[in-house]
Amino acid sequence: MSAVDQAATRLLNMIIALMVHRRGLSREQLMDMVGTANERAFERDKAALRSVLGVTLEESDRGHYRLSAEGYAMGPLHFSHTEHAAISLALGAWRGTEIEWAARGAMTKLAPLTDDDDPDGIVDPTDGLNTALYAPAAGASEILSAMAERRRIAFDYVTGSTGEVARRLVEPWRLGKRGGSWYLLGFDSDRGAERVFSLRRVLGVVELVGEAEAFTPPAPQLAAARLASALDRDEPGPVLVVANEAAERLLALQGAEPVADADRPIWRLSGASVFDLAAWAGAVEVLEPATVREAVIERWRGAAAAHTGVGAEPSPYRRAVRPVRRAPKEDAAARAARLVSMVSYLADRGSVPLADLARRFQVSVKEAHDDLFRLWTDVGRSAAGGDLLDFSWSDDESWVALVDSQGLDRPVRLSAIEAISLIAALRSIESADGLSEATAAASARAKLEAALGPVSGVDFALPQGGPVLEGLREAIGLGQRLAFRYTNQQGVETRRRADPLEVYSSGDHWLVAAWDLDAQAERHFRLDRIAELDRTGQAESHPYRPRRAGWSARAELVVDAIFAPSERWRAEELETLAPPLPLPGGSLQVKLGVVNPDWITAMALGAGGAIEVLQPAAVRERIVEAAKRQSVTYLRNDLSVNPTPTAVVRAQSASKH
Repeated sequence: MSAVDQAATRLLNMIIALMVHRRGLSREQLMDMVGTANERAFERDKAALRSVLGVTLEESDRGHYRLSAEGYAMGPLHFSHTEHAAISLALGAWRGTEIEWAARGAMTKLAPLTDDDDPDGIVDPTDGLNTALYAPAAGASEILSAMAERRRIAFDYVTGSTGEVARRLVEPWRLGKRGGSWYLLGFDSDRGAERVFSLRRVLGVVELVGEAEAFTPPAPQLAAARLASALDRDEPGPVLVVANEAAERLLALQGAEPVADADRPIWRLSGASVFDLAAWAGAVEVLEPATVREAVIERWRGAAAAHTGVGAEPSPYRRAVRPVRRAPKEDAAARAARLVSMVSYLADRGSVPLADLARRFQVSVKEAHDDLFRLWTDVGRSAAGGDLLDFSWSDDESWVALVDSQGLDRPVRLSAIEAISLIAALRSIESADGLSEATAAASARAKLEAALGPVSGVDFALPQGGPVLEGLREAIGLGQRLAFRYTNQQGVETRRRADPLEVYSSGDHWLVAAWDLDAQAERHFRLDRIAELDRTGQAESHPYRPRRAGWSARAELVVDAIFAPSERWRAEELETLAPPLPLPGGSLQVKLGVVNPDWITAMALGAGGAIEVLQPAAVRERIVEAAKRQSVTYLRNDLSVNPTPTAVVRAQSASKH
């Protein structure tokens, strides 16, 4: 038996022993019954029971342990197939993040509580739709643990305005997402004030500091309102711009409004960042406010300065410098939770095909068989008064029935992190326009909160999808080919024919990965730029590797670039040709495969020197030329000398309001 199996068996035997001896057991008695003489292992087991299985041990004045009043199991819950599908879709948001293990744990514990039969005609909601946000990353698991336990955290943080790195000691109150970024609201103990921190600027490890119950956070509704208010203050205000014809098409798709008629239309943008405005280069010119116009010019000057002259040689990439993110392994507590959930699943179902059990818990038939034999031969043996669990098998061991559960006939409780991550994910499905699972997600959340009590701590929303999202999902599920109109990043409109492969989220937008029949290559299209979606026949099969959002896919142009600490989050969202290389001071060097040099040029212009292309030299020259050209254009169109366009805007805006 492996060490994980031994520890999982020990945890289950501890629960059974305490259920048999309701009045409690001394530490020595309990350690003897579960077969451990190691004090540190016993303390780890207690912590695992609480943090993963949701089981709290109460300790009396005499040092006796017993199960808390609520016991070990979850209260009565039942989900329809559509609710379970909504839960599965919601928890997919945490795929590829540090919270993925909690999402898997929640799915395992809820597996026994769902109808078995799939209604006719229901397509798997995750087929062709990837809700993964691939964020938050830096310290998210530790932050949620600290929020649940009310413990302070410490981390190194890059100041956005200066790039300086400083140590922060924080009371974590709430996590929230705005656009593609995650933020932490908390109390900065050293500065004695409430602060909002971008997780993109957290460097290294987040440490839990001090004892539990060390602070009292604001009420959940108040914390959510404070975080939203702080992020709203940081949102850029309306910006007035003029644009070329191609850019105008994109602005209209993105919700900009024409506000005046001068020599050419003037547009009002809401929430446009200086990065985006600088990245537009000559396609868009900022009219107001003057401070934003000046900031755009400063970005171009910074980009030109960073790329003037010969760039430094890229540092050699070494695979060892990048920590590899692997799928979370199942530890002893997670294994124990799965074993209890399997017993609970069998409790009310009579004889069950082993293949169905394996499919429900997403393991192989052999794993399911081994799990049940472990329960049959080991769990309950040393519980002093408890008996072994008992099962009945068919002759060929392809069917199994539960005979005696020894009290493990209900799934264990959701841990605090599991509950927080699940409720937040369900809320995101509820609020996402274009997802048919919204109603089922709302009813599943209501059931969970009725059983668990109010659960809060994380706020995020999936992108809005609209009717195109459901049309694409259905086409992927049915294997259909599509034709549609598409407006690209430069505002050029084309007619596309494609076989859709997967719809996924980039944080700000939904995109569809598809095989472009005219280009005979994989392409990625933003859903908000798609119009007139038509099904034209049966799609063919194409190779596809699901991946993160990002435009640095398999391409001919190879670019080495350095992202400063304030911009390294952009690099972390891209698919790279080699593992990113951390540099002193928090910068990140990456090797990208770029389809279109205009894309990396726009990135460098938007970053204003915080993204430096090292190679190739032709791209460096391209950036310098573009930056100088745009700076000269803005200075030539000095609005203090020729204020007519903005005077028109002011007059017409005043008459409009």
